[in-house]
Amino acid sequence: MLLLRQISWRVKASLSRINPDRLWLFHVAVLAFVLALFVAMHAINQQIIASSSAAHSAEDIAFLRKLQWADLLIAGLVLLVQAAMIFLPTHLGLRRQMQALRNQATSLLDAKQELEHLSKQLSHLSNHDALTGLPNRRHLVSLMRDQVAQRKLTGQCLLFIGLDGFKSINDSAGHELGDHVLVAVSRALSACVDEGQIVARIDGDEFAMLTDEPPADIVQRVKSSLSGGISVLGRDMKVTASIGYLVLDNDQSDPLAILADAAMAMQVAKTDGGNRARHFTPALRENAGQLQRLQLDLPAAIRNGELEPWFQPQVRLTDGALHGVEVLARWRHPTRGLLTPDRFLPVAERAGMMIEMDHAIWSSAMTYAKGWQRSQIWHPLISLNAAPDTIADPHLIERFLLGLRRSGLAADQVIIEVLETTLIAGADDMTAINIDTLAECGIALELDDFGTGYASLCRLTQLPLSGIKLDRSLVAPLPDHGADSVVRAILALAAELGLHVIAEGIEEKGQAQHLSDRGCIIGQGYGFARPMPPNEFEIWLRRHANRPVTMGGAPLPLVKQA
Repeated sequence: MLLLRQISWRVKASLSRINPDRLWLFHVAVLAFVLALFVAMHAINQQIIASSSAAHSAEDIAFLRKLQWADLLIAGLVLLVQAAMIFLPTHLGLRRQMQALRNQATSLLDAKQELEHLSKQLSHLSNHDALTGLPNRRHLVSLMRDQVAQRKLTGQCLLFIGLDGFKSINDSAGHELGDHVLVAVSRALSACVDEGQIVARIDGDEFAMLTDEPPADIVQRVKSSLSGGISVLGRDMKVTASIGYLVLDNDQSDPLAILADAAMAMQVAKTDGGNRARHFTPALRENAGQLQRLQLDLPAAIRNGELEPWFQPQVRLTDGALHGVEVLARWRHPTRGLLTPDRFLPVAERAGMMIEMDHAIWSSAMTYAKGWQRSQIWHPLISLNAAPDTIADPHLIERFLLGLRRSGLAADQVIIEVLETTLIAGADDMTAINIDTLAECGIALELDDFGTGYASLCRLTQLPLSGIKLDRSLVAPLPDHGADSVVRAILALAAELGLHVIAEGIEEKGQAQHLSDRGCIIGQGYGFARPMPPNEFEIWLRRHANRPVTMGGAPLPLVKQA
């Protein structure tokens, strides 16, 4: 029996290596072997009986024959039982394995299909923006590389589009609304091009457009699609964009350089005031290089005192008396000479150094003002311009109050001028906290460039302001009837709110007289005096601090007070 078990184990091991498709051939071979064995045994027994027939009786021979058949029967039964014990479990096991293999093959096929589906999804996600569904920067660059290889770039136009003031939307209304604005803008831009042309979202509020249309046509279409406003969550919002563009040719082989050039033109459009388009030229790249070099020079300029405060007088229109001065920044560069703010303010903003620059100018201006006070030349009142970054600085109050204390000036001798956009956009953040704290410390605040279209009258009533500055764009057309109507409305509003008004940009005597007649108290502009460096302003002070300021050689007319 032990021998049979060993044979059974070895047979099973051998069967496990048999191809399942040919198992039936093996069964047939085994049965043929068993039958052959039976026949052979029967033949041997016959020979035995024949050889022993002479020595035994008929009864013995009959018994031997019965015994022969019994042996054969028992052997056959043993073989059949053993075969059943070997082949049946093995066959059933093989069938189970075959079914498991079929199931595994089905699972692998399903997994392959799922992986192919996931691969397509990942490919789409890696080449498209998740928020807007537009192609992303990677996809655009890949497409441009293909077109460079096929020399199909010639005549195509690349637009780089950046939304104006998008950060203020996120800050004031929240990122959720900002996301909806981006989706609405992406739809508006996609509607500007035909099928087969590409609109991509590059990053944040920046988009790109690759088209074969003439630049003037596509630029105008983009501006028109946004100028009518977009609907976001049931609200109509006005969105403007700055656009940089260039026409491509097959000599341009680096898509990243092409995008950088278009982005540079877009930044220039933003610097020029936004809501406009600029064509890229090599001169822009040269200017960008100069800005980069200025950016590297700026930290040393602040440390070395190269940034100077210049002073422009503010005059009472009623009697020509000096009211105060606005402090303006100039950079006396050691190699480039005197730089005006339009040259270096964008540099400081890009370098994130507006806060350091403002405090440097403020500290120097307060030191000069205190010196004139000690010399009894003039009891100063100075207005300091605060950049958005500065007014939102968490350390503004302690730094400003420390500088004020070191200068020796009183709190009522300093005014902080803040842009409309800074106040409105920062209504719910650190800006609002700093504004309220400055007011509580006795520092007056004025709203600069009022009338340029940003202010909310509701917010205006909630801010701790002492005055507003009438933008020069409203003063220049006077006494034009349309401009006069707007100026009178602003003066009436200011009177109702208890705010004084300073008119900027006065260059002619008629403008000063017209504003005085309408009730404007204070004026500022080239008609009175240009901004002056400290030494020149001190000379000017000695002449005009205690006598009426004249315009065009004649004293300002006095206005009879009711």
